[in-house]
Amino acid sequence: MNTGLNKPSSKSRKHNLPDSLFHEFPAVSREDWKKKVIAELKGTPYESIVWQTPDGFTLEPWYSHEEETRPLDIPLYKPSNSWKNCRQITVFDSESANQAALNSFALDTAAIEFLITDPALCTPENLIRLFTGIKLSAAAVYFSGNLPPAAELLKTLLTIPGFTDNCGGLLVEPASASTVQDTELFAYGASLSDFRLLTVDTIPWHDKGSTAVQEIALALAGVSDCLDRYLQAGIPADTVASAITIILPVGSSHFTELAKPRALRYLLGHLLKAYGASATSLPALFARTSERNRSLLDPYTNVLRQTTEAVSAVLGGYDTLQIGAFDTGLSVSPDIAERITANIHLILKEEASLDRVVDPTQGSHYIETLTRNLAESAWIIFKEIEAQGGSAEATKSGFIQAMISDAETKRRKSLDNRKKTLIGVNRYPWPLTPEQLENMEKLKGRVSTTPEGNETAGYELLRLKTLAFSQKSGRTPSLFIWMLGDPAVSFRQAAFAEDFFKCGGFEIAGRSALPVEESSYSTALQSKPDIIVLCVAEKDPAPAAASIASRLRTLQPGLITVMAGKPPKEHDQLLDAGIDSFIYTGVNVLDMLTSFQHKTGVK
Repeated sequence: MNTGLNKPSSKSRKHNLPDSLFHEFPAVSREDWKKKVIAELKGTPYESIVWQTPDGFTLEPWYSHEEETRPLDIPLYKPSNSWKNCRQITVFDSESANQAALNSFALDTAAIEFLITDPALCTPENLIRLFTGIKLSAAAVYFSGNLPPAAELLKTLLTIPGFTDNCGGLLVEPASASTVQDTELFAYGASLSDFRLLTVDTIPWHDKGSTAVQEIALALAGVSDCLDRYLQAGIPADTVASAITIILPVGSSHFTELAKPRALRYLLGHLLKAYGASATSLPALFARTSERNRSLLDPYTNVLRQTTEAVSAVLGGYDTLQIGAFDTGLSVSPDIAERITANIHLILKEEASLDRVVDPTQGSHYIETLTRNLAESAWIIFKEIEAQGGSAEATKSGFIQAMISDAETKRRKSLDNRKKTLIGVNRYPWPLTPEQLENMEKLKGRVSTTPEGNETAGYELLRLKTLAFSQKSGRTPSLFIWMLGDPAVSFRQAAFAEDFFKCGGFEIAGRSALPVEESSYSTALQSKPDIIVLCVAEKDPAPAAASIASRLRTLQPGLITVMAGKPPKEHDQLLDAGIDSFIYTGVNVLDMLTSFQHKTGVK
């Protein structure tokens, strides 16, 4: 394995270390490991711990040296695992954007993405003001947003002293143009040898719900479209390939996101070869941490998500990494958010030293297997897109949208029934801070404008709706949890119910283990709850639940009585007795919480 580190000569260093540092541990065969796991599962099927990935292939929890599949030959094109830390700055005016850029260099920023809001900001005068104090040969400068035509912008950039040495690029997908315009673009680009002219951006598809395999395939299809288009304009394949930046999202599925750029680099080698380009002309890989799983109401958990995503990106070998701000400024001060976000990069580089080793996961049987599965699955989809006439044609025909919609439907189901956990969103929500309560309307507005594939918006909008109702009415819908029977089971049911309703902003008025007697009803109704949840842990819970529900309906007509657990065979009798519904693992939590909002008067 090429680690990027020099191995000391045996002549210069003598030691008495054994050939293997682990010689005292006996080798474990896959068969022995599996027998031990099955014994530990105590009757639970082994298949329950085999991961059915969103991309359709299965992944076992452990792979060994006995695997017959050889690792893919992934090109290592960097002498070290260095990456450029990039900050995005929205440009409303040149002076303030320039100051923001200069401030960011104190946080070890090596690249700036200027998101331009108006093409008029790209005049020579404005660009000179934008670059004041920036050493253009040292900091990569990227452009995105509302830009003038690419060739026109390049022509202007060539008038800026020192910009010919810049190693940034244009982060917008090329607009349709004539062959003459395409040739003109590369003519100007010839004077900017390290500046990337073309971009393949998979983020819009990610925001709609694409999977890792689909993103690899879409990146390949975008590169293929670029090569096909510019080859027809007479541009050499190597020139085109080396002018491309591929923007990929990095989600929080750590190993998948780590393996994704590895699989893409392997497949790019084959694609470039088919177009007559050399493997050394690989496009640059630009990673953005995902906005899809970002929570507005639990910002500090975002720091954990982004740290995991950043580690995946770094170990996966991206050239540039952009870690988005973990908060929008509605919960945490923008200065604090910027500083904490910047510290993620600093810790990974300066303290974790993740820049020391190239492709550190090479040789891991698990990662190599995952990389191969991603590559094989992505290649199938890529060929399907090519059969449609390429990425642009597949988009026009709706082929790509349909493919992503199927994946999004499956993913949405796992979110709505909480099989996929988002801490602070659909599990374990934290109370809102005073700043968030003050910014309630702004938070609701921000949530409602998130992309359609956003994973947090549904739950957070639901919760904000309940809290806004509470602020206006002075009343928060509440519930009391009544436990009965085996304490070990009923307490688990109660914890589930409490977390279930907190995700909708409901207040827990109390919970208690109560016998079925008249005084218990007074205890349960004392706080005047809107909902009572019955957690009955008896061999046959139906009789006790029916009795309690019937008595509660008599004492307080209109009270909503819910039972924790799957509906038993007598569920019809329970509904007749006054049980409103059942909550359990696998139910559509989002739909049920919305229903409880309506029943408790939340509007």
